[in-house]
Amino acid sequence: MKLILLQHLSGAKAYDAGEEIEVTDQEALRFIKKGIAKAKTKKAHEDLLSKAEKLEKEESEKQAKLIAIQKESELKVEANLLLNDLLKIVDTLSSVNPEYRDEFLAKFQEQFVGEGKGE
Repeated sequence: MKLILLQHLSGAKAYDAGEEIEVTDQEALRFIKKGIAKAKTKKAHEDLLSKAEKLEKEESEKQAKLIAIQKESELKVEANLLLNDLLKIVDTLSSVNPEYRDEFLAKFQEQFVGEGKGE
C-alpha cells in the first residue's frame, strides 16, 4: 500500500515527511494508527480500515471459538468426575438395596430421553 509520510522515518533507509513509501497492509495500518503516515488516497484509507476491521472481527471470532472449545473440554472433565462420584453413590446404595441400581438407571435414562425430546 502506498502511504505519504507525515513525519521523518528512519530505518534501513531514511525518509522525510511528505515522501511516498510502499508498505504491507499491516505496516500501513500500524503507521496510520501511530500518526506516522496517511494513505495516498481516501479510498485506499477506507479500504484498509475496512480490511482491518474484518480481520479484527475474524480474530475475535477465532478467540471466542478457542475459548468455547477450552470450556467444553473443562466441562467434559467435570462431567466425568461427577459421573464417577455418582456411580460410587449408586454402588453404595445398591449394597443396601439391590434394586436401587435398576431404579436409578431407569430414572437416569428417562431424564436424558426426556431432555432429548425437548420436554
